[in-house]
Amino acid sequence: MDAIVIGPPRGLADAVAHALRRAGRSTLQAIAADAVGSERIEWLLDEAGRPPLIVIVEGAPYATAHELLGQTHAAVVLVAEHRAPVAGLGAVPRSYAPVPMGGGLAVVTLGRAGRRWFTLGGRRAETLSAERAAAIVLRACRLQAPAPARYRRS
Repeated sequence: MDAIVIGPPRGLADAVAHALRRAGRSTLQAIAADAVGSERIEWLLDEAGRPPLIVIVEGAPYATAHELLGQTHAAVVLVAEHRAPVAGLGAVPRSYAPVPMGGGLAVVTLGRAGRRWFTLGGRRAETLSAERAAAIVLRACRLQAPAPARYRRS
C-alpha cells in the first residue's frame, strides 16, 4: 500500500482516498475506531504494509493523530476540520488550529459547513466540493512519483 486514509465514511476521507487511487496509489481506507489503542494501530499499519503516507481527517481533539504519531515514521497529513454554520471569515477562531509538530506532520485546516468545505484565513470563503477539498489535501502530501508500469510483450 502507498497510503492509509483514516476518517468518517461518506465525506472528505472518501474523496481523498478516491483521489489517491486516481493518481495510481494503492490506498487502505479506515475509520477512527480502527486506530484506537496501540494494538489496533499496529494491526492497521501491518495490514497496510507500513505505508509512507497516512492521511487523517478529523476534528478536535485530534486523538487519532496523537496516538498514531508515536507509532509510525510515515509522513502524516492531518486534515483539521472545523465545523461552522456559515462559511464566513470569522466562523472559526484561528487560534484553534493545530500546529505542525516535527517533520513528519503536515496540517491542512479546512472549515466545514454541511457537505461543503472552505479554506480558512483567506479573503474570500469560497465553498469547495469534496473533490476540490481533496485536491487541497493532496497538495500537502509529499508523494513520490509512482513507479512506471512495466508492460510485457507477448
